[in-house]
Amino acid sequence: MAKDSQGLVVSGTAASADLLNLAISDYFGWKGDPLALLQEAVSADPAFSLGHSAIASLYLLNGFRGDNPAVISALSAAAASSPSATPREQRHLAAAQCWAKGAIIKATDMWENILLDHPTDTLALRFAHDTYFYLGHSQSIRDSIARVLPAWDLSNPYYGYILGQYAFGLEEAGELRRAEELGLQAIARNAEDGWAVHAVAHVFETENRQTEGIGFLKGSQPNWSKAHALAVHNGWHLALYLIEQGQFASVLADYDKFIAPKLQLDSLLDLVDAAALLWRLELAGADVGNRWQSVAAQWLTHAEDHVLVFNDLHIALAISRSGNQEAKARFLASMDAYVAAGEGDNREFTRQVGRALIDAVFAFAAGEYRRTIDLILPIRYKIIRIGGSHAQRDLLTQTLIVAAERAGDWRLAQALLSERIAIRHTPRVERELKHARTMTKVH
Repeated sequence: MAKDSQGLVVSGTAASADLLNLAISDYFGWKGDPLALLQEAVSADPAFSLGHSAIASLYLLNGFRGDNPAVISALSAAAASSPSATPREQRHLAAAQCWAKGAIIKATDMWENILLDHPTDTLALRFAHDTYFYLGHSQSIRDSIARVLPAWDLSNPYYGYILGQYAFGLEEAGELRRAEELGLQAIARNAEDGWAVHAVAHVFETENRQTEGIGFLKGSQPNWSKAHALAVHNGWHLALYLIEQGQFASVLADYDKFIAPKLQLDSLLDLVDAAALLWRLELAGADVGNRWQSVAAQWLTHAEDHVLVFNDLHIALAISRSGNQEAKARFLASMDAYVAAGEGDNREFTRQVGRALIDAVFAFAAGEYRRTIDLILPIRYKIIRIGGSHAQRDLLTQTLIVAAERAGDWRLAQALLSERIAIRHTPRVERELKHARTMTKVH
Protein backbone atom coordinates (compact mmCIF):
# COMPACT_ATOMS: atom_id res chain seq x y z
CA MET A 1 0.00 0.00 0.00
CA ALA A 2 1.01 3.60 -0.59
CA LYS A 3 1.76 6.10 2.18
CA ASP A 4 1.01 9.79 2.62
CA SER A 5 3.61 12.44 3.39
CA GLN A 6 3.41 11.63 7.12
CA GLY A 7 4.09 7.95 6.53
CA LEU A 8 0.49 6.83 7.12
CA VAL A 9 -0.75 3.96 4.99
CA VAL A 10 -3.51 4.70 2.48
CA SER A 11 -5.47 2.20 0.43
CA GLY A 12 -4.98 4.06 -2.83
CA THR A 13 -2.29 3.88 -5.45
CA ALA A 14 0.98 5.76 -5.25
CA ALA A 15 -0.48 8.33 -7.66
CA SER A 16 -3.50 8.76 -5.39
CA ALA A 17 -1.24 9.29 -2.38
CA ASP A 18 0.68 11.94 -4.31
CA LEU A 19 -2.54 13.79 -5.16
CA LEU A 20 -3.71 13.44 -1.56
CA ASN A 21 -0.48 15.05 -0.37
CA LEU A 22 -0.92 17.94 -2.81
CA ALA A 23 -4.54 18.39 -1.68
CA ILE A 24 -3.53 18.45 1.99
CA SER A 25 -0.80 20.99 1.24
CA ASP A 26 -3.32 23.24 -0.52
CA TYR A 27 -5.82 22.76 2.30
CA PHE A 28 -3.37 23.84 4.99
CA GLY A 29 -2.11 26.69 2.83
CA TRP A 30 -5.59 27.92 1.87
CA LYS A 31 -4.43 27.72 -1.73
CA GLY A 32 -5.18 25.88 -4.95
CA ASP A 33 -8.16 23.54 -5.14
CA PRO A 34 -7.94 20.57 -2.77
CA LEU A 35 -11.29 19.19 -3.92
CA ALA A 36 -10.23 19.15 -7.56
CA LEU A 37 -7.06 17.24 -6.67
CA LEU A 38 -9.00 14.66 -4.69
CA GLN A 39 -11.56 14.33 -7.47
CA GLU A 40 -8.71 13.65 -9.88
CA ALA A 41 -7.42 10.95 -7.54
CA VAL A 42 -10.70 9.09 -7.11
CA SER A 43 -11.54 9.37 -10.81
CA ALA A 44 -8.39 7.42 -11.62
CA ASP A 45 -8.58 5.25 -8.50
CA PRO A 46 -12.22 4.55 -7.52
CA ALA A 47 -11.12 2.26 -4.68
CA PHE A 48 -9.37 5.16 -2.89
CA SER A 49 -11.71 5.27 0.10
CA LEU A 50 -9.96 8.06 1.99
CA GLY A 51 -10.11 10.23 -1.12
CA HIS A 52 -13.88 9.83 -1.27
CA SER A 53 -14.48 10.45 2.44
CA ALA A 54 -12.14 13.46 2.43
CA ILE A 55 -14.15 14.91 -0.46
CA ALA A 56 -17.33 14.46 1.57
CA SER A 57 -15.77 16.09 4.64
CA LEU A 58 -14.50 19.05 2.64
CA TYR A 59 -17.91 19.55 1.05
CA LEU A 60 -19.54 19.48 4.48
CA LEU A 61 -17.01 21.88 5.96
CA ASN A 62 -17.62 24.19 3.02
CA GLY A 63 -21.33 24.45 3.84
CA PHE A 64 -22.92 21.63 1.83
CA ARG A 65 -25.89 19.92 3.43
CA GLY A 66 -25.61 16.25 4.28
CA ASP A 67 -28.28 15.42 1.70
CA ASN A 68 -26.50 17.26 -1.09
CA PRO A 69 -26.02 14.86 -4.04
CA ALA A 70 -22.28 15.56 -4.12
CA VAL A 71 -21.95 14.60 -0.46
CA ILE A 72 -24.12 11.51 -0.86
CA SER A 73 -22.12 10.39 -3.89
CA ALA A 74 -18.79 10.81 -2.12
CA LEU A 75 -19.98 8.97 0.99
CA SER A 76 -21.46 6.15 -1.07
CA ALA A 77 -18.22 5.71 -3.00
CA ALA A 78 -16.22 5.73 0.22
CA ALA A 79 -18.52 3.13 1.74
CA ALA A 80 -18.33 0.92 -1.37
CA SER A 81 -14.53 0.86 -1.15
CA SER A 82 -14.43 0.71 2.65
CA PRO A 83 -13.90 -3.08 2.96
CA SER A 84 -10.43 -2.71 1.43
CA ALA A 85 -9.66 0.48 3.38
CA THR A 86 -7.45 0.69 6.45
CA PRO A 87 -9.09 0.99 9.89
CA ARG A 88 -7.97 4.64 10.01
CA GLU A 89 -9.63 5.35 6.67
CA GLN A 90 -12.80 3.60 7.82
CA ARG A 91 -12.91 5.90 10.84
CA HIS A 92 -12.55 8.90 8.54
CA LEU A 93 -15.60 7.68 6.66
CA ALA A 94 -17.55 7.24 9.91
CA ALA A 95 -16.70 10.81 10.96
CA ALA A 96 -17.89 12.20 7.63
CA GLN A 97 -21.11 10.18 7.91
CA CYS A 98 -21.72 11.68 11.36
CA TRP A 99 -21.23 15.23 10.05
CA ALA A 100 -23.62 14.54 7.20
CA LYS A 101 -26.29 13.42 9.67
CA GLY A 102 -25.87 16.56 11.76
CA ALA A 103 -23.89 14.89 14.54
CA ILE A 104 -21.16 17.51 14.31
CA ILE A 105 -19.76 17.08 17.81
CA LYS A 106 -19.59 13.30 17.40
CA ALA A 107 -17.62 13.81 14.20
CA THR A 108 -14.99 15.75 16.14
CA ASP A 109 -14.86 12.97 18.72
CA MET A 110 -14.14 10.47 15.96
CA TRP A 111 -11.38 12.59 14.45
CA GLU A 112 -9.88 12.97 17.92
CA ASN A 113 -9.94 9.18 18.32
CA ILE A 114 -8.00 8.88 15.07
CA LEU A 115 -5.46 11.37 16.41
CA LEU A 116 -4.94 9.31 19.56
CA ASP A 117 -3.56 6.54 17.37
CA HIS A 118 -2.20 8.70 14.55
CA PRO A 119 -1.25 12.15 15.93
CA THR A 120 0.24 13.22 12.60
CA ASP A 121 -2.95 12.54 10.64
CA THR A 122 -3.18 15.92 8.92
CA LEU A 123 -6.73 15.47 7.69
CA ALA A 124 -8.13 14.49 11.09
CA LEU A 125 -6.27 17.36 12.74
CA ARG A 126 -7.48 20.00 10.32
CA PHE A 127 -11.05 18.66 10.03
CA ALA A 128 -11.36 18.77 13.83
CA HIS A 129 -9.80 22.24 13.98
CA ASP A 130 -12.19 23.69 11.42
CA THR A 131 -15.18 22.08 13.07
CA TYR A 132 -14.26 23.35 16.54
CA PHE A 133 -14.09 26.82 14.99
CA TYR A 134 -17.59 26.38 13.59
CA LEU A 135 -18.78 25.24 17.01
CA GLY A 136 -17.06 28.05 18.93
CA HIS A 137 -15.26 25.47 21.08
CA SER A 138 -12.33 27.70 21.98
CA GLN A 139 -10.52 25.37 24.36
CA SER A 140 -10.90 22.44 22.00
CA ILE A 141 -9.30 24.47 19.21
CA ARG A 142 -6.31 24.91 21.51
CA ASP A 143 -6.17 21.51 23.18
CA SER A 144 -6.62 19.46 20.02
CA ILE A 145 -3.27 20.82 18.82
CA ALA A 146 -1.59 20.65 22.24
CA ARG A 147 -2.32 16.91 22.44
CA VAL A 148 -0.51 16.08 19.21
CA LEU A 149 2.21 18.74 18.99
CA PRO A 150 4.87 16.61 20.77
CA ALA A 151 4.49 13.98 18.03
CA TRP A 152 5.43 16.45 15.29
CA ASP A 153 9.07 16.82 14.31
CA LEU A 154 10.25 20.43 14.08
CA SER A 155 11.67 19.69 10.63
CA ASN A 156 8.32 18.49 9.31
CA PRO A 157 7.11 20.79 6.48
CA TYR A 158 3.71 21.03 8.19
CA TYR A 159 5.07 21.98 11.59
CA GLY A 160 4.67 25.70 10.92
CA TYR A 161 1.05 25.19 9.92
CA ILE A 162 0.44 23.28 13.16
CA LEU A 163 1.98 26.14 15.13
CA GLY A 164 -0.35 28.56 13.34
CA GLN A 165 -3.35 26.46 14.30
CA TYR A 166 -2.13 26.28 17.88
CA ALA A 167 -1.63 30.06 17.95
CA PHE A 168 -5.26 30.61 16.98
CA GLY A 169 -6.46 28.18 19.63
CA LEU A 170 -4.33 29.93 22.25
CA GLU A 171 -5.77 33.31 21.27
CA GLU A 172 -9.35 32.08 21.45
CA ALA A 173 -8.59 30.58 24.87
CA GLY A 174 -7.20 33.92 26.08
CA GLU A 175 -3.48 33.03 26.11
CA LEU A 176 -2.48 36.02 24.02
CA ARG A 177 1.27 36.20 24.67
CA ARG A 178 1.87 32.59 23.64
CA ALA A 179 -0.51 33.01 20.73
CA GLU A 180 1.43 35.93 19.33
CA GLU A 181 4.77 34.23 19.92
CA LEU A 182 3.82 30.98 18.17
CA GLY A 183 1.95 32.77 15.40
CA LEU A 184 5.05 34.81 14.59
CA GLN A 185 7.18 31.65 14.72
CA ALA A 186 4.87 30.05 12.16
CA ILE A 187 5.06 33.11 9.91
CA ALA A 188 8.85 33.07 10.17
CA ARG A 189 8.74 29.53 8.79
CA ASN A 190 6.31 30.43 6.02
CA ALA A 191 5.36 34.05 5.35
CA GLU A 192 2.44 32.87 3.21
CA ASP A 193 0.80 30.97 6.09
CA GLY A 194 -2.53 32.78 6.03
CA TRP A 195 -3.89 31.03 9.12
CA ALA A 196 -0.89 32.01 11.24
CA VAL A 197 -1.28 35.60 10.02
CA HIS A 198 -4.93 35.30 10.98
CA ALA A 199 -4.02 34.14 14.49
CA VAL A 200 -1.74 37.13 15.06
CA ALA A 201 -4.40 39.46 13.62
CA HIS A 202 -6.78 38.11 16.27
CA VAL A 203 -4.29 38.97 19.00
CA PHE A 204 -4.08 42.57 17.79
CA GLU A 205 -7.89 42.75 17.65
CA THR A 206 -8.32 41.32 21.13
CA GLU A 207 -5.72 43.66 22.61
CA ASN A 208 -6.99 46.75 20.73
CA ARG A 209 -3.64 47.22 18.99
CA GLN A 210 -5.25 48.72 15.90
CA THR A 211 -2.27 50.72 14.67
CA GLU A 212 0.03 47.71 14.98
CA GLY A 213 -2.58 45.53 13.32
CA ILE A 214 -2.89 47.86 10.35
CA GLY A 215 0.88 47.94 9.90
CA PHE A 216 1.16 44.17 10.30
CA LEU A 217 -1.54 43.26 7.80
CA LYS A 218 -0.71 45.93 5.24
CA GLY A 219 2.98 45.09 5.41
CA SER A 220 2.41 41.35 4.98
CA GLN A 221 -0.46 41.55 2.48
CA PRO A 222 1.66 40.52 -0.55
CA ASN A 223 2.30 37.23 1.26
CA TRP A 224 -1.01 36.41 2.93
CA SER A 225 -3.03 37.37 -0.13
CA LYS A 226 -1.53 34.30 -1.83
CA ALA A 227 -3.61 32.19 0.55
CA HIS A 228 -6.56 33.11 -1.66
CA ALA A 229 -9.22 31.17 0.23
CA LEU A 230 -8.46 33.19 3.39
CA ALA A 231 -7.52 36.51 1.78
CA VAL A 232 -10.92 38.14 2.23
CA HIS A 233 -11.04 37.11 5.86
CA ASN A 234 -7.61 38.53 6.65
CA GLY A 235 -8.70 41.68 4.82
CA TRP A 236 -11.78 41.69 7.06
CA HIS A 237 -9.49 41.80 10.08
CA LEU A 238 -7.71 44.79 8.58
CA ALA A 239 -11.10 46.45 8.12
CA LEU A 240 -11.93 45.98 11.83
CA TYR A 241 -8.90 48.03 12.81
CA LEU A 242 -9.74 50.72 10.25
CA ILE A 243 -13.39 50.94 11.36
CA GLU A 244 -12.27 51.46 14.95
CA GLN A 245 -10.19 54.39 13.71
CA GLY A 246 -13.07 55.80 11.64
CA GLN A 247 -11.42 55.16 8.27
CA PHE A 248 -14.68 54.21 6.56
CA ALA A 249 -13.74 55.37 3.06
CA SER A 250 -10.69 53.14 3.07
CA VAL A 251 -12.73 50.15 4.23
CA LEU A 252 -15.37 50.67 1.55
CA ALA A 253 -12.71 51.07 -1.14
CA ASP A 254 -11.15 47.75 -0.11
CA TYR A 255 -14.59 46.15 0.02
CA ASP A 256 -15.29 47.21 -3.56
CA LYS A 257 -11.87 46.06 -4.73
CA PHE A 258 -11.40 42.78 -2.88
CA ILE A 259 -14.77 41.49 -1.61
CA ALA A 260 -17.55 42.54 -4.00
CA PRO A 261 -15.93 40.88 -7.05
CA LYS A 262 -15.71 37.55 -5.19
CA LEU A 263 -19.31 37.31 -3.98
CA GLN A 264 -20.47 35.25 -6.94
CA LEU A 265 -17.75 32.68 -6.27
CA ASP A 266 -20.01 31.66 -3.37
CA SER A 267 -17.41 31.11 -0.68
CA LEU A 268 -19.44 31.08 2.52
CA LEU A 269 -16.57 32.53 4.54
CA ASP A 270 -16.39 35.45 2.12
CA LEU A 271 -20.16 35.94 2.33
CA VAL A 272 -19.99 35.91 6.13
CA ASP A 273 -17.27 38.55 6.04
CA ALA A 274 -19.15 40.70 3.54
CA ALA A 275 -22.34 40.77 5.60
CA ALA A 276 -20.53 41.28 8.91
CA LEU A 277 -18.38 44.07 7.51
CA LEU A 278 -21.27 46.06 6.07
CA TRP A 279 -23.24 45.66 9.31
CA ARG A 280 -20.31 46.84 11.44
CA LEU A 281 -19.78 49.82 9.16
CA GLU A 282 -23.40 50.85 9.60
CA LEU A 283 -23.22 50.38 13.38
CA ALA A 284 -20.24 52.75 13.37
CA GLY A 285 -22.19 55.33 11.37
CA ALA A 286 -21.00 54.72 7.81
CA ASP A 287 -23.22 54.83 4.71
CA VAL A 288 -22.67 51.65 2.69
CA GLY A 289 -24.99 52.63 -0.15
CA ASN A 290 -26.61 49.83 -2.13
CA ARG A 291 -23.94 47.23 -1.38
CA TRP A 292 -26.36 45.07 0.61
CA GLN A 293 -28.29 44.00 -2.48
CA SER A 294 -25.62 41.82 -4.05
CA VAL A 295 -24.68 40.26 -0.70
CA ALA A 296 -28.30 39.36 0.03
CA ALA A 297 -28.83 37.97 -3.47
CA GLN A 298 -25.92 35.55 -3.08
CA TRP A 299 -26.84 34.57 0.47
CA LEU A 300 -30.40 33.80 -0.64
CA THR A 301 -29.10 30.78 -2.56
CA HIS A 302 -28.38 29.28 0.89
CA ALA A 303 -31.44 30.53 2.74
CA GLU A 304 -32.89 27.06 3.22
CA ASP A 305 -29.68 25.11 3.88
CA HIS A 306 -29.44 25.57 7.67
CA VAL A 307 -26.07 23.87 7.96
CA LEU A 308 -24.72 26.28 10.58
CA VAL A 309 -26.74 28.81 12.55
CA PHE A 310 -23.70 31.11 12.34
CA ASN A 311 -24.29 31.24 8.57
CA ASP A 312 -28.03 31.73 9.05
CA LEU A 313 -27.33 34.73 11.27
CA HIS A 314 -25.33 36.35 8.48
CA ILE A 315 -28.05 35.53 5.98
CA ALA A 316 -30.39 37.43 8.28
CA LEU A 317 -28.04 40.41 8.39
CA ALA A 318 -28.06 40.65 4.60
CA ILE A 319 -31.78 40.05 4.07
CA SER A 320 -32.78 42.46 6.81
CA ARG A 321 -30.82 45.30 5.22
CA SER A 322 -31.79 44.49 1.64
CA GLY A 323 -35.43 45.40 2.25
CA ASN A 324 -36.63 42.25 0.50
CA GLN A 325 -39.74 41.38 2.52
CA GLU A 326 -40.58 38.34 0.45
CA ALA A 327 -37.12 36.91 1.07
CA LYS A 328 -37.46 37.66 4.77
CA ALA A 329 -40.78 35.80 4.99
CA ARG A 330 -39.40 32.81 3.09
CA PHE A 331 -36.26 32.66 5.20
CA LEU A 332 -38.09 32.89 8.53
CA ALA A 333 -40.65 30.28 7.47
CA SER A 334 -37.79 27.96 6.57
CA MET A 335 -36.13 28.66 9.91
CA ASP A 336 -39.35 27.81 11.76
CA ALA A 337 -39.73 24.56 9.84
CA TYR A 338 -36.11 23.64 10.58
CA VAL A 339 -36.46 24.31 14.31
CA ALA A 340 -39.70 22.33 14.42
CA ALA A 341 -38.65 19.29 12.42
CA GLY A 342 -34.89 19.41 11.90
CA GLU A 343 -32.37 17.24 13.67
CA GLY A 344 -28.77 17.33 14.74
CA ASP A 345 -26.52 19.58 16.78
CA ASN A 346 -27.05 22.69 14.69
CA ARG A 347 -30.79 22.44 15.11
CA GLU A 348 -30.30 22.51 18.88
CA PHE A 349 -28.01 25.53 18.69
CA THR A 350 -30.59 27.25 16.52
CA ARG A 351 -33.43 26.44 18.89
CA GLN A 352 -31.53 27.43 22.03
CA VAL A 353 -29.89 30.65 20.86
CA GLY A 354 -29.76 31.24 17.14
CA ARG A 355 -33.42 31.82 16.38
CA ALA A 356 -33.69 34.63 18.93
CA LEU A 357 -30.56 36.30 17.53
CA ILE A 358 -31.98 36.14 14.03
CA ASP A 359 -35.20 37.75 15.25
CA ALA A 360 -33.08 40.41 16.95
CA VAL A 361 -31.30 41.20 13.69
CA PHE A 362 -34.60 41.73 11.89
CA ALA A 363 -35.92 43.80 14.79
CA PHE A 364 -32.84 46.01 14.75
CA ALA A 365 -33.05 46.54 10.99
CA ALA A 366 -36.72 47.51 11.41
CA GLY A 367 -35.86 50.10 14.08
CA GLU A 368 -37.40 48.01 16.86
CA TYR A 369 -34.55 48.66 19.27
CA ARG A 370 -36.32 47.78 22.51
CA ARG A 371 -37.28 44.40 21.05
CA THR A 372 -33.68 43.91 19.93
CA ILE A 373 -32.54 44.45 23.50
CA ASP A 374 -35.17 42.10 24.90
CA LEU A 375 -34.05 39.34 22.49
CA ILE A 376 -30.27 39.62 22.90
CA LEU A 377 -29.78 40.64 26.53
CA PRO A 378 -31.09 37.43 28.18
CA ILE A 379 -28.89 35.16 26.04
CA ARG A 380 -25.79 37.27 25.50
CA TYR A 381 -23.58 34.88 27.47
CA LYS A 382 -24.89 31.93 25.48
CA ILE A 383 -24.00 33.43 22.11
CA ILE A 384 -20.83 31.35 21.95
CA ARG A 385 -23.08 28.43 20.99
CA ILE A 386 -23.52 29.82 17.50
CA GLY A 387 -19.81 29.24 16.82
CA GLY A 388 -17.22 31.42 15.15
CA SER A 389 -14.53 33.43 16.90
CA HIS A 390 -14.71 35.99 19.68
CA ALA A 391 -14.04 38.73 17.13
CA GLN A 392 -16.89 37.57 14.90
CA ARG A 393 -19.40 37.25 17.73
CA ASP A 394 -18.49 40.74 18.95
CA LEU A 395 -20.81 42.03 16.23
CA LEU A 396 -23.75 41.06 18.44
CA THR A 397 -22.37 42.93 21.45
CA GLN A 398 -21.93 45.99 19.29
CA THR A 399 -25.49 45.60 18.01
CA LEU A 400 -26.83 45.43 21.57
CA ILE A 401 -24.97 48.61 22.56
CA VAL A 402 -26.23 50.56 19.56
CA ALA A 403 -29.76 49.26 20.16
CA ALA A 404 -29.62 50.57 23.75
CA GLU A 405 -28.41 53.97 22.51
CA ARG A 406 -31.08 54.23 19.83
CA ALA A 407 -33.78 53.07 22.24
CA GLY A 408 -32.78 55.89 24.56
CA ASP A 409 -31.93 53.39 27.30
CA TRP A 410 -28.87 55.33 28.39
CA ARG A 411 -28.41 53.55 31.70
CA LEU A 412 -28.11 50.24 29.88
CA ALA A 413 -25.88 51.80 27.24
CA GLN A 414 -23.63 53.24 29.95
CA ALA A 415 -23.45 49.88 31.71
CA LEU A 416 -22.60 48.02 28.51
CA LEU A 417 -19.99 50.57 27.49
CA SER A 418 -18.44 50.55 30.96
CA GLU A 419 -18.14 46.81 30.60
CA ARG A 420 -16.74 47.15 27.10
CA ILE A 421 -14.09 49.73 27.90
CA ALA A 422 -12.52 47.27 30.33
CA ILE A 423 -11.68 45.02 27.36
CA ARG A 424 -11.94 47.44 24.40
CA HIS A 425 -10.28 50.58 25.70
CA THR A 426 -10.18 52.63 22.50
CA PRO A 427 -10.82 56.32 21.80
CA ARG A 428 -14.07 55.40 20.07
CA VAL A 429 -15.41 53.52 23.10
CA GLU A 430 -14.26 56.34 25.39
CA ARG A 431 -16.25 58.86 23.33
CA GLU A 432 -19.35 56.66 23.35
CA LEU A 433 -19.13 56.09 27.10
CA LYS A 434 -18.70 59.79 27.78
CA HIS A 435 -21.78 60.54 25.68
CA ALA A 436 -23.80 57.81 27.42
CA ARG A 437 -22.88 59.21 30.83
CA THR A 438 -23.97 62.68 29.75
CA MET A 439 -27.27 61.39 28.40
CA THR A 440 -27.87 59.36 31.57
CA LYS A 441 -27.58 62.54 33.63
CA VAL A 442 -29.93 64.40 31.26
CA HIS A 443 -32.55 61.68 31.44
